[in-house]
Amino acid sequence: MKKSYFIVLSLFLSFSAQAEDVYIPLFEDDVKPNLGRDAQPLKELSILPESLGDVKISLDDTKKQTSKPIQQQIKTEKEIVKVPSNPISLSPKQNQISEENKQLSEKLKQNAEKFQQDLAKEQAEKKRLENEKKMAELKKKQAEQQKLMPESLTDIFGNLHDVRTFDIAGVALGMDVEEAIEMAQENGYTVTKVEHGIPLHRTTIYEQNCRLAKLYRTDVIKNCIIEQAKEDELYYVSSVTFAKPQTAEFMQVLFSSPLTDNLSYKVYYENKGDNSLNFTRKNLAKKISRRDAFFNMLYDNYGYPDDKELLIWGDSQTAYMQALMRGANYDAYLVLEDKELSDNDLMDMHDEGKDLKLKHNFTFAPSDDEE
Repeated sequence: MKKSYFIVLSLFLSFSAQAEDVYIPLFEDDVKPNLGRDAQPLKELSILPESLGDVKISLDDTKKQTSKPIQQQIKTEKEIVKVPSNPISLSPKQNQISEENKQLSEKLKQNAEKFQQDLAKEQAEKKRLENEKKMAELKKKQAEQQKLMPESLTDIFGNLHDVRTFDIAGVALGMDVEEAIEMAQENGYTVTKVEHGIPLHRTTIYEQNCRLAKLYRTDVIKNCIIEQAKEDELYYVSSVTFAKPQTAEFMQVLFSSPLTDNLSYKVYYENKGDNSLNFTRKNLAKKISRRDAFFNMLYDNYGYPDDKELLIWGDSQTAYMQALMRGANYDAYLVLEDKELSDNDLMDMHDEGKDLKLKHNFTFAPSDDEE
């Protein structure tokens, strides 16, 4: 038992022994280890650290311990950086070679950057030329297609119907208000609504004049605008709506401004089908009969359409009439329009508006009128 305590105490003291007292023995293969119950007291303990030389640790606890612990000593030795006392110096020739290599490396780097820039410019120029080529091909293709496209339906179908000779319930294109109302009433229609209009640019001038006259209420300004338009004979009938209740027929006629003599330029006709008919064989036969009657009346009065697919008579770019029947009730529609008259009316209003100048309240500099 005393031997065991002695061994433990010896091991404990060995970790605080001086590094210079450590001795590292090597056991031979034929030497029997001193272990087990028959083990004899050790006189010294040997350790072999890889990072140190031979270190001897004495088991004699009577010797004073004045050195640092082994772990601190190992740490201190690891932190030491060995620097050669005489650093290597290059000869002048070697310095020159090193400088030339450095200059060569810098030149290669500059050449590489220049090559990348030139390559990017070349690719951009190539892409630009490709885009220009594509645009030129596209314009050429569009020009070829434009040559093939007709300016109007006349180039496709030859002579078209002159729809300015057509009428719907007696109302034709180019009629004045009184004549259109008279013809509609002769065909059993009654006037249900009349709307008036004022050219847009004139409305703006009139409203400004009313506000300069210290008028601010909406109804007062409206009456003020109408009075000025009547004085200038620019308050005109813009549309008239007709109805024939017994046959569920409706018609609306639109008129141009007085700048183009206030003539009819569009006639819209609508005939509602019977929505009380359900889906039976008898009612389906009625709907088919209604459809046939509508188209037979069209062909008998106006002839066959110039565009049989869209049911258009005349030229859709100038003056035309179009028929349509749709819905489960077979609602019928007709549109008769003179687009040239409508466009001329807008152009005349625009030209007259150039001569009218709005008055603005800017006084920070002389105006053209004052000069």
